[in-house]
Amino acid sequence: MDKRKTVDVKVRLELDSHKQIKAIGEREERSMNYLINKAVKLLIDQEGVKV
Repeated sequence: MDKRKTVDVKVRLELDSHKQIKAIGEREERSMNYLINKAVKLLIDQEGVKV
């Protein structure tokens, strides 16, 4: 049984989105990975998705 808590996912971002999230990461001293995970969690919370 796989006990990993994460999964690797390859995504494509629009160039403007990439530049903006990179700038936010630099300003907040956070990685793009952290910010993308935060955005995904916000969407899940907003949509009320339960697994």
